[in-house]
Amino acid sequence: MSSRRKSGSNPYKSTMITLFELGNYLSKLLNYPDGPVEKVDPYMANGLMVKGKEEIQKIGFGVSASLELFKKAKEENCDCIITHHSFSLPEYNGYDPIFQSRMEFLIKNNISLFGFHFLLDWHPILGNNAQILKKIGAKPKKPYLFYGNPWGWVGEFGKLKNRDEIEEVLKSFLSPRIITYHFGENQIRKVVAVSGKGAPHASEMKDLIKEKIDLYITGEVHEWNRELFREAKINFIAGGHYHTEVFGLRALMEEVKKKFQIEVTWLKLTNDI
Repeated sequence: MSSRRKSGSNPYKSTMITLFELGNYLSKLLNYPDGPVEKVDPYMANGLMVKGKEEIQKIGFGVSASLELFKKAKEENCDCIITHHSFSLPEYNGYDPIFQSRMEFLIKNNISLFGFHFLLDWHPILGNNAQILKKIGAKPKKPYLFYGNPWGWVGEFGKLKNRDEIEEVLKSFLSPRIITYHFGENQIRKVVAVSGKGAPHASEMKDLIKEKIDLYITGEVHEWNRELFREAKINFIAGGHYHTEVFGLRALMEEVKKKFQIEVTWLKLTNDI
């Protein structure tokens, strides 16, 4: 730690870390051991995206980077922001007004931005999907391959768990626009969690049947999912892209706070989708 805490009503008032310390810690904590993350997730940042001031006293956490989120971070006097979705670089070498305005705001206000997309879905402890399984009392057993890469997790309950009980546990955490399909058995053993835009395509359904999955949890739903799950006789929950990707960031926020004893804040910009 780069500076000592002083006594006072706010225990984090004078705590400071460097951007290097934070970046190095996050890199090690969320390390993916099976190869270059860029090959798995080439379009969205998994690490530092914008460099601001070298000294950090307060960190803001939020699901998706946007100008509105950055303004909230400035109002909260954050020196650094950590998101799940940072923002993609323009696809061509030309003027992009949204990209420029976002970059301009961060640079002008000397605020750093980290984004952890794949790394915060995949992670076996702090990831969105591992945390969803933990919340409902299931134990992560193995990665779930989505588009050939381990974006999700397969979990199991030690003993059969009632589907209604699972939904009751999740209800307060998920979107008010939650979609559920009760097409499988009411007693659940095996569950898949793939947060965000993780609804399966038709070609993946045979694997779910083969694995004897009882419940599939994701964020968004495709039009074709309802009849596929009906025919597969598997239960389905789409709890909102935003809401299913709060889990990992919340867990990461607590880890950072515990590690550095630094002030952290949740930048609330809820999206029901």
